[in-house]
Amino acid sequence: MLPNNTQVLLDAEAVAQYACELLIAAAQAAIRERGVFRLVLAGGGTPQRAYDLLAKTAQDWDKWEIFWGDERCLPVVHVERNSRLSLPTQRQFPIPAELGAEVAAAAYAQTISDKLPFDVVMLGMGEDGHTASLFPGFVDDPTALTQAVFDAPKPPPERVSLNVAALQACRQQLVLVTGASKAEALEQWRNGKPLPIAQVVRADACLLVDTTANSWHSLGKRAK
Repeated sequence: MLPNNTQVLLDAEAVAQYACELLIAAAQAAIRERGVFRLVLAGGGTPQRAYDLLAKTAQDWDKWEIFWGDERCLPVVHVERNSRLSLPTQRQFPIPAELGAEVAAAAYAQTISDKLPFDVVMLGMGEDGHTASLFPGFVDDPTALTQAVFDAPKPPPERVSLNVAALQACRQQLVLVTGASKAEALEQWRNGKPLPIAQVVRADACLLVDTTANSWHSLGKRAK
């Protein structure tokens, strides 16, 4: 089942725009109440567009703290590192995945242990229903905050991911799903298939979907 707060927007640009607005509101509330806004970034094209829009706005950036939901075990300067997706704050806590999955996972668990709960955890979904670097068939350890991944089905195989417990340890989850390639997985999630995204996303999350990602469901309804 999809979260209760699932909204279908026109296209990926509309999803990015609305995500930007939600993040600004969440940041302002967090800074007003606690003096800091802790945000976990997701990889992917739609989140990147939201970050680009957000970076052009005037925010109390010195009060933002940035974390990442997962990282590829690649050199720091590699173009496919998620840490290259960022925002204009100096308070950044990248996953040191260049150290190798096991070492980096242990180190990042220590980094985030006193930062929980996050204010917002952003998530995306792959065509196979994975989120962060938790792929179909992953084994969750409810006592762990991070997971070393050695056999990801898409390159590179070695990664580090926040585990379910850490991805759920937040005041709000914001999930962005866009594109026709995600339509089948979204419909499987809607119908209760135990995809990784379904295991991670809480019922109270905010899910923003564009019309192309929702097309499978729309076609099904029209066929009835």
